[in-house]
Amino acid sequence: MDQASNIPSVLLANAILRIGLDASNGCLRDVQNTLTDTPYAIVGDGFSVEFDSHALRHTDMAAELPHCTDTGVRFRFSHPLMAAEIRYELLPGRHFAEKHLALVFFHDVALRRVTLGTPTFPAADVSLVCYRYPDFDWLSDYVRMKHGWSLRRPVDSEPNRTFFVRSANGGLFTGIEMPYDRSTLRGPTVRLEYTPNLKVRAGERFEGEAMYLGVYRRGPRDLHAETWKPTKSFMECVAGSTGFDGAAAAGLAAKPQTEEMATLPASSILPLPSESAAMTAMASDILGPPRHGLTAFACGWHSEMQQAGYHSDEELERDLQSLEFIRACGVDGLTDSHPWGGETAKMRELREDGRYVPGPRVLRFANRARELGLKLTQWPTMNNTHPWRDYGGPFCSHRSDWLRRVEGEPLSGTNADHFERRKANCVACLPFARWLERIIVDDALGTDLYESWCMDGDFWGTGAFFHTTVPVTCLAANHDHLPGDANYACQRMLSRLIVEVRRRHPGIYIIMCRPFQDLGIWAQRNVDACFTLIESGTAGSNVAGGDEIRTASRIRVHHQFFPHWLDQSLLFPSFGNPARKPAWPSAKLDYILLSALSCSPNLLMYLPTKTGIPDKDKAEIAEWLDWGRRNVDFLFVRRDLLDWPGRGRVDGSAHFQGEEGIIFLFNPDSVPQEAEFVLSREETGFTGRQPVTLRQEYPVMDRSQIVTPGAKVRWTVPEEGAVVLRTGNNRK
Repeated sequence: MDQASNIPSVLLANAILRIGLDASNGCLRDVQNTLTDTPYAIVGDGFSVEFDSHALRHTDMAAELPHCTDTGVRFRFSHPLMAAEIRYELLPGRHFAEKHLALVFFHDVALRRVTLGTPTFPAADVSLVCYRYPDFDWLSDYVRMKHGWSLRRPVDSEPNRTFFVRSANGGLFTGIEMPYDRSTLRGPTVRLEYTPNLKVRAGERFEGEAMYLGVYRRGPRDLHAETWKPTKSFMECVAGSTGFDGAAAAGLAAKPQTEEMATLPASSILPLPSESAAMTAMASDILGPPRHGLTAFACGWHSEMQQAGYHSDEELERDLQSLEFIRACGVDGLTDSHPWGGETAKMRELREDGRYVPGPRVLRFANRARELGLKLTQWPTMNNTHPWRDYGGPFCSHRSDWLRRVEGEPLSGTNADHFERRKANCVACLPFARWLERIIVDDALGTDLYESWCMDGDFWGTGAFFHTTVPVTCLAANHDHLPGDANYACQRMLSRLIVEVRRRHPGIYIIMCRPFQDLGIWAQRNVDACFTLIESGTAGSNVAGGDEIRTASRIRVHHQFFPHWLDQSLLFPSFGNPARKPAWPSAKLDYILLSALSCSPNLLMYLPTKTGIPDKDKAEIAEWLDWGRRNVDFLFVRRDLLDWPGRGRVDGSAHFQGEEGIIFLFNPDSVPQEAEFVLSREETGFTGRQPVTLRQEYPVMDRSQIVTPGAKVRWTVPEEGAVVLRTGNNRK
């Protein structure tokens, strides 16, 4: 106990962070950032639970004495209506703590709102900011420049919010580990809360969402915070490119672009580099470590394969030839080219007591993929048998009690234009959710045909695009959510499905598309790879494509706090539209492949499996993938150099394990340019203490430097070129 004040405190501490808690109620009293030796006083903290007609605060409940361990402390509270348990955890070496709140109710309740904390920071020498992300303003501008589509989301509809408490040398960060919480910042007070809108049964234990509280130290890169974002020259390079149109695929009606929509102002708040590094490190600690090595897949939908079902053996034969093509490129597997193996009609006819059994053509395709050593992804859907085609519809449509209830008449078809009225199942209807889990986990994955699994679509039942992944509503009174806001309940059900897939099939490779790809980092639990930001394919040349890949990855890492190994690098233009096939970009394959490998050990390729590419290009793809597999331990770590991709500069990334590692350098300009970086922990992640030899491994040439730790390195990178440097003689 700390008797420094009249009210006893419980101290939770490690070498980085010290947290003082009120011993009588578990509320935050103060935080010490040991990295900067800075204290932060906190007043007014507390938790509460809100129901339909009343609310309970922690002051309304009787508290037991805290139970302390080496890494945490637990507080228990009781009330005639409910019991509550708060648990704080701070593990050794972590720069953050987590707070968990669990509730048990003694009768059925309508749980409307949970407030995890209300800390007020009274000090005059701190500033508080609310950072909302992912930044869809950037994404909508990107889509408009690339495809001419003017799409916007509602204001303030970013799914995640992190609150930074900034001081001179560092600061704190806090938030809730979930998409679409309802946390707010008012003056010096942060309200950390969310709205379950759930029916909770008597005796059921409600395990709430976690709150995080961490610290960071400011670094020299914070001086460049204003330029820690995509460059103007990058945005210009994607304008007017052709290829797959993601908006059209999602079901948006085609319409001419006659007037450019006024661009909403982008967020004026971006995280400092030190803040993003601290957040990303925390996310990596919570979500990691990665479970698979380098994993390169082809996307069947975007690779000239059958998007509808197989109506003849001839259609199947053509896709079997595509498998041969994919294998020749050295990739590990592919995502199926159509949901449910193309058996949409079968899925529409399935009843609640039916079982899914793959048909003979699906079996033949899957078995051939296995014979070739290709991992095949099972691609199911959540609430529509084929959201990307008009013939898709709800599962078990005769069960009207399983459907979303909407305002007015429900709409059929691919209605991304009017997605709020889409006729589809409600994912938060428990009987339907259990049925879907059985069909996926027991029936489809139980065949052992699939070594990978994904989910795509949205909670509305459309083909989904970034503007449809907003909180879903359902007016049904018989589902697990309360009528109206069904978003938390739907997110919870999908998260539970992912957990069950991973539990029952522990070796499976899980790829997450929509809705969770748009819902930020906390939607990626139990996931191995998240579908890329540049889903419509890379633009134009492989140099421009490589710049797109590296920029999109930096956005995911530095602005959305994704561990880089969770992102998925996407290569090449889409070949998914038979009426609009781009030319294969054969030149500078090394540039785009090294760009992808420098970003993530997860790669996804769009390939012209029917049109074909030169054999030498297949061989080059396979060679670089083999190189990546040999170097995957280095690819699992990454430290980006200061400059972002763009004209007039060299960018790159460093990948060090101690004193051994590799450095990628990229020059998109038409003239040679010089790279400049410091071989240090701060800039490259290099932790060696002795001079090392830095050699150019690619392009192959006899060039090296002996570099002292902390020394500045200058290296010339050829025009439109990629360079790989390596320390020592550990060539792989």
